[in-house]
Order: sequence, then C-alpha cells, then structure tokens
Amino acid sequence: MCKVHKHYNGRFPEKSVRHVIGLLKNLKSNAEHKGLDVERCQISHVATQRAVNGRRRTYRAHGRISPYLSSNCHVEFHLVEKNKEVERADKA
Repeated sequence: MCKVHKHYNGRFPEKSVRHVIGLLKNLKSNAEHKGLDVERCQISHVATQRAVNGRRRTYRAHGRISPYLSSNCHVEFHLVEKNKEVERADKA
C-alpha cells in the first residue's frame, strides 16, 4: 500500500484466476477419464491467444449507443504423463 495516497497499486485478478482454476479442474477430470495417472502428469505447455471480441451494445444518454466489447481468449494446456525413473544398468 502506498503510504502517501492510501491506495493499492495493483489488484488481484480474482475473476481470471477463478476461470483458470476451472480449466485446471477440467484438465484433471479429462486426464482421469482418459486413464492417465494424475499423480504422474505434468503440464508441458500453456498458451493463450487472443480471440474475436464479443460485441454488445450499451445505451447512453440522449439516444446514443456505444460498443460494449468483451476481450476473449483461447487457452490451451498440454498434459503429459511422466515415465517412471529407470535405474541405469552397470556396464559389464
């Protein structure tokens, strides 16, 4: 908190984090459904890409209409199951 102005410089992205947690829960349930061992799985790749804006309208004073856009994105996760550690064979 800034001592002079009595405000916080940043905010916590609670809504975005809630959506990402929902995606991770969905990822876990999909892995269980496909028969993967969830304890040995790890996320190998995460990518977000900008999607087409959602277009709505908001009504203003004096009969005007303004665009009310939502910024959407595509999120992808790649999940891989790690192999078990194999002991190295000694050379004879």
